[in-house]
Amino acid sequence: MQLSLANKYRPQTFREMIGQQHIIGILEAKMQSESDFMQNYLLTWPRWTGKTTSARILAKAINCLEPIEWNPCNKCANCMAINGSTTLDYVEIDAASHTWVDNIREEILDKALYPPTMLKKKIYVIDEVHMLSKWAFNSLLKTIEEPKWNVCFILATTEIQKVPDTIISRCQVFQFKKVIESEIADHLAEICEKEGFEFQKDALDLIAMISDGGVRDSIKYLDQVSILGKITSENVSKFLWVLSENNVKNFLIIIKTGDKKQIYDAIDQFSQQGIDLFQLAKQVIWIIDKSILEDTDFYLFLSEKFSNILRQIRYYPYPAVLFKMELSPLNSQTSTLTSIPSPSQISTANIQPVSVSSKPVETAILADIQSIPSYEEGQDVWQRVVLSLNEWMLRSNLRDHTILDKLENWVAHLIITNKIAEISLQKAETRSDLEKKLSEIVGEKVILERKFESREDYLARSLDF
Repeated sequence: MQLSLANKYRPQTFREMIGQQHIIGILEAKMQSESDFMQNYLLTWPRWTGKTTSARILAKAINCLEPIEWNPCNKCANCMAINGSTTLDYVEIDAASHTWVDNIREEILDKALYPPTMLKKKIYVIDEVHMLSKWAFNSLLKTIEEPKWNVCFILATTEIQKVPDTIISRCQVFQFKKVIESEIADHLAEICEKEGFEFQKDALDLIAMISDGGVRDSIKYLDQVSILGKITSENVSKFLWVLSENNVKNFLIIIKTGDKKQIYDAIDQFSQQGIDLFQLAKQVIWIIDKSILEDTDFYLFLSEKFSNILRQIRYYPYPAVLFKMELSPLNSQTSTLTSIPSPSQISTANIQPVSVSSKPVETAILADIQSIPSYEEGQDVWQRVVLSLNEWMLRSNLRDHTILDKLENWVAHLIITNKIAEISLQKAETRSDLEKKLSEIVGEKVILERKFESREDYLARSLDF
């Protein structure tokens, strides 16, 4: 029976693992002296980075009869027994299906009392250990805090924050990481060369991106696409329902034009082609990360839109509609630009001075203090300033995420409710332009002061009488 590529190229030694060099050196060093062996290891990492594979390599290294430079030989009786799961001294348990204390007691604690029958050490691998119940953890703790010399526990988890500190403190902890895309792409290229596949580099880059740091997933995708013959971007898109990098960039160009019909047509076309819109949103974020210096304002604004999509798309029955909802305001803001007068065209005759209360106020006091008494009136003045800006992305961001709290002593107190808007207002040129336009509207020199505050906190403070 022919093995899948994922199983065929599954690492069998520390040296064959990629992207985890910060851990491999430490593990190899520990294998040099049997006296340095720990009884308990805790391996933690993001998803899809090879939990069981790494635990198995570590188990073989501990028990190997003829190690090669402190790596398992994979030829001796002990290594073969672990690889073939033919020894009772090596046990793998999925904590998700062995949650309760009785499971841990029956499967591990009672059997750990007996010495190994074949291996040098009994090895217990508990995968997704964070799934154990509180009582199961307490029962396990009793054993691992005073372990026998011939028993070793290897715990694996993707959520170390759910593992009790009492367990963590009694383990040697190794923090694995997602493998970077360039290393995954290089690894896939090596596999293609060994298998005789024709491939395009950009196709491997695309597979590496959608694998999200998981080497096993990337090899699985490569195996699937190889059925179509050549490993090309077109075949990757066809088989994995994703767009090539060039097509994603073309979609961003359409978004930037602000043409609602073109944006909607593109989204509808993606849906009809079966494109995974969740992966598309991730691809856009990926390209933003790679290209943010090329068009910083546009990409910062766009990152917020697609971050909103990623947060909601898993729970939204019609992803295409969600895309249209998030991206349609881009068009509505640009299409109305021609109808918005500039500050110089706005007559100040209709702007009446207002006071904080309905009581009569002396004219002399109004000369010193200009106050905006309500959220609506403050926003009306501020929106006229914002909508007169030349950059539509900046307009949209400031319009939705800034509030003119009050105008006092010719100081405009601005509340910023979004981090991207805050970054935009860090530019002295932008602030100067806003001060100039606001001054033209109110008829006096105005200085802008900024404060970051969530919209909820602002409204709660405003309503706190």
